[in-house]
Amino acid sequence: MATSLQSPRTAPDADHATAQLARFVAGSRGASLPASVERAACRGFANWLGCALGAADDEAVRAVLAVARVLSGREQASLVGRADRLDAVNAALVNGVAANALDYDDMHTPTLIHPTGPVVAAALALAESRGAGGKVLLCAVVAGIEVECRLGLALFPRHYDRGFHITATLGTLGAAAASCVVLGLDAARTQHALGIAATQAGGLRAMLTNACKSFNIGKAASAGALAALLAEAGLDSEPAVIEARFGLLDAFGPAQGAEVLTRDLGVRYLLPEVSLKPYPCGVVIHPLIDACLAAATRGDSLRPAQVRAIRAWVHPRALELAGRAHPVDAIAGRYSLQHAAALALTSRAAGLAAFDGADVNDPELVRLRESMSIEPDPALAPAQARVALELDDGEVRREAVDHPCGSPERPLDDAQLRAKFMELAVRAIEQPVAEELFELGMGLAQVADIRELARRWSAPRP
Repeated sequence: MATSLQSPRTAPDADHATAQLARFVAGSRGASLPASVERAACRGFANWLGCALGAADDEAVRAVLAVARVLSGREQASLVGRADRLDAVNAALVNGVAANALDYDDMHTPTLIHPTGPVVAAALALAESRGAGGKVLLCAVVAGIEVECRLGLALFPRHYDRGFHITATLGTLGAAAASCVVLGLDAARTQHALGIAATQAGGLRAMLTNACKSFNIGKAASAGALAALLAEAGLDSEPAVIEARFGLLDAFGPAQGAEVLTRDLGVRYLLPEVSLKPYPCGVVIHPLIDACLAAATRGDSLRPAQVRAIRAWVHPRALELAGRAHPVDAIAGRYSLQHAAALALTSRAAGLAAFDGADVNDPELVRLRESMSIEPDPALAPAQARVALELDDGEVRREAVDHPCGSPERPLDDAQLRAKFMELAVRAIEQPVAEELFELGMGLAQVADIRELARRWSAPRP
């Protein structure tokens, strides 16, 4: 239980957003959620778990784990897909890195936040360390995502355009909020936890095309978990950290719509707006992938050698974030419109196997990238893309996408999500165990003790 260290100075203040968010978070434990929100949370958790299992042996995960083992205190929480156990803060760090390493995690497209990345990693580690049940974890995840995405709506795009990795910065507060739910902190202590999280928030967009991008996510998770633990222990912070002078909005803003922080709070949830990716790459690339896949598979199957030139039109931000004609390695390839489009045309697929099996220096991929002209079109929405393939016989194949696969308008169905989960999970655990985990994750609210899940994912493949 939370310690009772309230005073007039730390008591919740109904007049500011930090206090309102804190009261929402404190009231989330055991709350009755709309069925659509609970379902979205279960699907998001299952997706997060699959991503973490798939990257359990990733090079970045191994590097972070090597240090975390040395620094770790008591064994409190497990690492997904590994036999290791660390203290809760370091477990959140490593699991957060794993969940993002393959660029396959979820996305709230209006803010470019990967919502479950830091939130689940933090809440899961503390839930396991405290023996919490699935219902508590579910409520924690919903609350954490609500906090980080509402902050994102208030600050995007200016915060992002200034060079901040928005999942890392605002995910730190989301992770703290979720952790507060798991720990059962009251509103006053939750305000302090948000303040402790905010003063740790950081992360640079310069890291997006290297392995440190995933460290950003792991660090947000560990910082959020630490913030809640410190608040529980009695550490105070600025109780109005979001709106205080030199606080979050002041330093990371300016906010362009601070009213979104509390409007319809607890009534309208943002979680159903989150996309689950069908492709392991930057979400701004997905519309172009879908357009290229449609062009490659329509009518007679297209042979890459037939393509003489490619013209494409995308939202300007897509070109800004992913306009890399010649990515230097596999990580940069996941942030390249040109590479992903060429891959879709050559493989007629853009899933995990296609990206993992592709060499960015493959001559055919290089040729297609060099034949490609991609133009920004301000008239297009972020979810739209247009492509025209000029073939060697003079034919021009045109395709347009208004909503990419995996978006809220075209969501993955449960069978597609299961297939994605299994492809990822069997990299780390046996197939029968993976099948059990998927079912447990999709029914998370019914899991009596999170350690039931941990026992399964802590038994890696021989």
